[in-house]
Amino acid sequence: MIARKGIAIPAAVTNQGLPRTRHTFRRTWGRVRWRMVAIIAFMGASTILVGCLGVAALNVVVRRESANVVEKQIQLLVQASRSVAPAILNHAGTCEDRPTDSGALKALLTYTDQAFPQAQTYLMVEGARGVQSLLPGPAPPSVKPPNWLPASGFSGLVSYRGQIEIRNVVVKQNAACKVTVIFSLPLGSELARRLSSAAGLEVTAVSPQPWSPSQQILRTMERNFLPGISKSAAVVLTARNWETGVEEDWIVYSVLNSYSSTFEDVVRFGRRLADWVWLLAALSLAVLLMGASGVWMSIRFGNDLATAIDDLSGAAHQIARGNFAWRTPVRSTGQLGDLVRSFNEMAIALEQLKKDETIRLKLESELQVARSVQEYLYPRVAPRVRGATVSGKTVAAQMIGGELYDFFDLGQERIGVLCADVSGKGIPAALMMSNLQAIARAYWGDRSDGREVQPAHFVETLNQQLFGRFGDNRYVALFWGEYDAHSAVLTYINAGQPEPILIRSTGAIERLTSDGFPVGMFANARYTSRQVAMGRGTRLVILTDGMTDAQNSKEEEFGEERLIECCRTIPEGIDANGVADRLMEAVAEWSVGTEQFDDMTVVVIDVAA
Repeated sequence: MIARKGIAIPAAVTNQGLPRTRHTFRRTWGRVRWRMVAIIAFMGASTILVGCLGVAALNVVVRRESANVVEKQIQLLVQASRSVAPAILNHAGTCEDRPTDSGALKALLTYTDQAFPQAQTYLMVEGARGVQSLLPGPAPPSVKPPNWLPASGFSGLVSYRGQIEIRNVVVKQNAACKVTVIFSLPLGSELARRLSSAAGLEVTAVSPQPWSPSQQILRTMERNFLPGISKSAAVVLTARNWETGVEEDWIVYSVLNSYSSTFEDVVRFGRRLADWVWLLAALSLAVLLMGASGVWMSIRFGNDLATAIDDLSGAAHQIARGNFAWRTPVRSTGQLGDLVRSFNEMAIALEQLKKDETIRLKLESELQVARSVQEYLYPRVAPRVRGATVSGKTVAAQMIGGELYDFFDLGQERIGVLCADVSGKGIPAALMMSNLQAIARAYWGDRSDGREVQPAHFVETLNQQLFGRFGDNRYVALFWGEYDAHSAVLTYINAGQPEPILIRSTGAIERLTSDGFPVGMFANARYTSRQVAMGRGTRLVILTDGMTDAQNSKEEEFGEERLIECCRTIPEGIDANGVADRLMEAVAEWSVGTEQFDDMTVVVIDVAA
């Protein structure tokens, strides 16, 4: 709880804005347009960084090239000064001579003064009379040879108490004395002027200061990596400490970089200035055009992609709400256009599927009504027969079936039993089945006067009535039986049905064979009836092929053997209705978990023991 002006406010209420902000941000970031903007911005920033890196690298090359030119010029001076001290030593004469009186030595010194302004040359002779400084006079302590100096001499840059010089020291040991020649050229403003003239750069002498990489990183970045910086680049020289002999890095000069001078140096690699200028201009223009084209294509493709996704997202919302008539406009070509067209085709298919589903639901509703009507076609109550019970069961594989069983009262304690299996399934078979029942009912209705009718004549009449009525290859496999309760005799005709199973009271199994053709197959077919005596305790099972053809999950058929064994195991004392139920339950347990492809019908006549 948070108290504010005397009112306690729950913390959950005060923090409610944070989840909303996060949700808004995620939803905004989730849109493709913002992601494309971020990608283009990232690509642009990367390109700018690469360009800045290239410019910075060019700036480093230009500035360091200018400093390297000055450093190389100084190294050339060091190389040139190496010949001065040996030449003076060659003209120094013997220990007893006066070298300063030599005309050749004077000419050499004059040339040295002209070639190396501000240079100093010292000649020292160490003999029996001690150390004598002949040129130009006594040598100062700063130029006296230190202990680390090699016996063969030294030539290079030296530092002495903050001063940087070019020195050349040569020592020659004669028989009576040791002659030492020291050439010294300080690095100052005069030499900077000469370096500027020779290198074509603006070289400035600075107060010598030691150079340390760890202390100069930021200054180096500032001076070298910022394009167009006006600060000069430091010229770093390696000099040997005259007192200790240790090498040190010193900054003596600074040079102001010149892009024009560097460009002119590069141009000299080619034959003409125009070659390099036009080549660089063409390459720069090509890079600029490629970059602009890439940005344009990214924006164009990103806009097309974002527009297509927005259109498809909106269409998906419309379809999710059930508006299958929605169509997405095709705004582009290529794969995006194909995707939108495919989406529209999907919407058309869904719309048609919805219409088909509506029709299917209507048809199912009508089929459900037809199934209810068909249920009334089967006997509602089993007929009563003296000394026997009769019952029938049927299970359709689809909504409505094409199999029929019915009972007829033939008078004088006689009943007729009809079990038929119409070819095909579904509505056509159901219509043919109902027509068969209507013909049979009409036939026996016309025989209400009690005249004797032969079973064969009845079946032949059905055959003639059904032949060709429902087209070719349409027929009915049926069993017709007439049971007489007085004599306990069954007169029957089996026209294409599986052979019924007759179980005697002793447990013996008989099959009621017949060779009749299915009804409606041949117009002039003739049928012959047969008789079988059904004593007390006899049970007759009439079935269609759907009972034996039922399959389990392993695609194994129930088969006649299992059906016969099931009939044998049903004990005595169970009426026909109980027998029919047990047979149907046995087949259902066998085929549990599988979809059956044929209707199943069983009719039972059980004579009491």
